Amino acid sequence: MATRRTRLEGWPIVFVAAVALLAMCAVVLTAYGTQEAGARAVIRSTARSSLVLFLAAFVASSARRLWKSEATAWLLRNRRQIGVSFAASHGLHLAGIVALATQSSESFWSQTSAVTLYGGGLGFLFVAALAATSSDAAVRWLGQPRWKLLHRVGVWYLFGIFLLSYGPAFLVKPSYLPASLGVFTALGLRVAAWRRGRDQLSCSPLP
Repeated sequence: MATRRTRLEGWPIVFVAAVALLAMCAVVLTAYGTQEAGARAVIRSTARSSLVLFLAAFVASSARRLWKSEATAWLLRNRRQIGVSFAASHGLHLAGIVALATQSSESFWSQTSAVTLYGGGLGFLFVAALAATSSDAAVRWLGQPRWKLLHRVGVWYLFGIFLLSYGPAFLVKPSYLPASLGVFTALGLRVAAWRRGRDQLSCSPLP
């Protein structure tokens, strides 16, 4: 007799994630207030939630290639929904940035470099583009080659931002060590999965 799945599956994941993210922001604003301190706290908390969700989607296929388990099968099966949940988290992150820029414009602009402004702005555009094309209809409309190119470039660009932001961060603040380890571990998984795929291809018999 087949066992009934009790795990969350498909698009309800996005709804649950969005509710949880909004609740997190509400708790943060209750604790820190709705002025500059609250906006900065929302930015910090959503940056962490975005990192976790992004890395989960980023390593889904690699984890499945390296370990055949129910957990990795679930992760790969719901990678698209986890990615859209990341976009929801980053949307709230952007809202926090806009609130900070509005409420404390002088300090915000004095601490924001052109690299951060334009590089981060391009990152948000990629997030929007990836979320908007996370459907079978978008794949058909763009065509698979263009869809794959968009998602490959966008995903690696965003990973580059996270790598630059969190990779060396633990050297400045030891509290960032978990985030730094997460980023480097994700990169290691992608490399290990790529090498395994290459090795399997080279060992496959000729037709």
